Amino acid sequence: SETIRKYNRKATEQSVIAGKIQALKETKKLMYGHDTKEIDTLIGEWTEKLRPENRMLLEQWEDKCNVYRNEQYVYKVRDKEVRVTTHTESLSHSRIPKVSVPKFQSDADKLRWLLKENFPGEFPFAAGVFYFKREYEDPTRMFAGEGGPERTNKRFHYLSKGLSAKRLSTAYDSVTLYGENPAVRPDIYGK
Repeated sequence: SETIRKYNRKATEQSVIAGKIQALKETKKLMYGHDTKEIDTLIGEWTEKLRPENRMLLEQWEDKCNVYRNEQYVYKVRDKEVRVTTHTESLSHSRIPKVSVPKFQSDADKLRWLLKENFPGEFPFAAGVFYFKREYEDPTRMFAGEGGPERTNKRFHYLSKGLSAKRLSTAYDSVTLYGENPAVRPDIYGK
């Protein structure tokens, strides 16, 4: 837990630094035609405190957002290219994004979000480890508990033979789910 607290403190500190750099750059724009050497020095000092990987996250923000605004999102899994449509169509034919991109203006807000939440499939995986939910690949659902692991596996293969689903969703047998032990209660052994 201390590691997480430390990470969150660092993320907040880095976000504040990003906000200060942005504020200094905006100030410099407002002082067009005036001497801005001191502001340039401050920008340099604060930029040194912003970790390189966080600078890169901010530089890639627009590109990353545009990827989710495109028609398709493309990624690779084991050298296989996967294409996913980024929007779904409602009954009223409105385009609804599957991943809603935040509309932050502040670099502090952007960096805080990137470090603490981020897009799906990106560290810290707050939105999940996959970029998008798999579609049209409903799993076969089965209960476990058919004896030992070897017997359960054999039973799964038997039950799923010839089915279109390639994935298996397994739950424990209902007796185990309710915390009972079949060895103690012979009347539920068959369940």
